[in-house]
Amino acid sequence: MFLPNRHNLWFRLLFALATMALFVLGYQWGNQHRQGATGPLQIGGVLIQPPGEIPDFSFKDPFGRPVARTDLDAGWTLLAFGDLADASGQRAVRRLIDVNNRLADQRGLLEKLGLVLITGDGNSTLARDFARLSPALRLLGGTPDEIAPLRDALGLPTQDSPTLFVIAPGGHLLALFPETQDGGAMAEDLKAILANAHTLLPETP
Repeated sequence: MFLPNRHNLWFRLLFALATMALFVLGYQWGNQHRQGATGPLQIGGVLIQPPGEIPDFSFKDPFGRPVARTDLDAGWTLLAFGDLADASGQRAVRRLIDVNNRLADQRGLLEKLGLVLITGDGNSTLARDFARLSPALRLLGGTPDEIAPLRDALGLPTQDSPTLFVIAPGGHLLALFPETQDGGAMAEDLKAILANAHTLLPETP
């Protein structure tokens, strides 16, 4: 003898439709989550939103040629500060080159990215020696008074640190990578920042 079914046909039909709807919604949410389409960009470094803006400057390269901020405006810049004669500057150079090397498979990104170290102008011979480490590396020297406005705009103390700053075209400060972040993590952050640049930068009039 069969027991009567406790659920009528309509209830079973509604239950089946609800199950299908939940499956579709779950699939869409998962797909968006994997693509990073929901929520703000998350990076291992510090994202600056809204972007800051660095002031104009005028420094000199190791050969005495003047370099202004506008000379960097066309591309992206990974910027650091340090004295090449001591550990802070040498570590900053190593970090810049480490990031660059880890992006070797990203030719399009590398063509847009410049590496810049702001240092004192006391030893141009040493600066020329370091410049040979990578064709992407630019060493710019200036007096303390010339460097101070840029340091102040970035919130740097007087003591050098190997923190790296991500400067977008037009002089926009988008992110900083603290000294505790390794080269692989910084490279991944740069990929994510450039991939989402259109949402991070202010709209041009």
